Amino acid sequence: MASTFERIRSWDIRIWAAIGASLLLIVGVMWTVPFTPDATNFTYETRRRELASARPIQLDQAVNGQLVDGSDTDFYSVAPMQSSVRMAVHLANGSQKLIPALRVYDTSQNIVVEKSKENLQHPGSDIDCTFLADSNRTYYVQVSGQRNTSGPYTLTVAVRTP
Repeated sequence: MASTFERIRSWDIRIWAAIGASLLLIVGVMWTVPFTPDATNFTYETRRRELASARPIQLDQAVNGQLVDGSDTDFYSVAPMQSSVRMAVHLANGSQKLIPALRVYDTSQNIVVEKSKENLQHPGSDIDCTFLADSNRTYYVQVSGQRNTSGPYTLTVAVRTP
């Protein structure tokens, strides 16, 4: 019966090379990361990533936005209307890579409309949706990217006439 040392000695040289390369990579990363310029002052951008910090937008005014990474999401708030109206939301995609998704929430944080690109084979497409907005309620529009996609977009919320 072979001892542990003999079994280790019989390993293929490629296994030893892989172990050595892995150790060098780990040591290299651990040595480099603490000395990068921004290593000590990293901040996670939370602005507009939650309903409470939604950016107010005006009706019929286009708002430019940017999803900077796959986990990014932007929230916008639409001021309450005096009467019930049909609202139209249009997201113009500014990137061939972004696969956008839209959600509209009411004041109670219930999803009113959820719309995404059904055909994920054609990124870069726009999204249009409508919903009935009750009077005196604030609505929130969430813009996000599917499948970790990111890119620029333009959002417009308008009152739709029948």
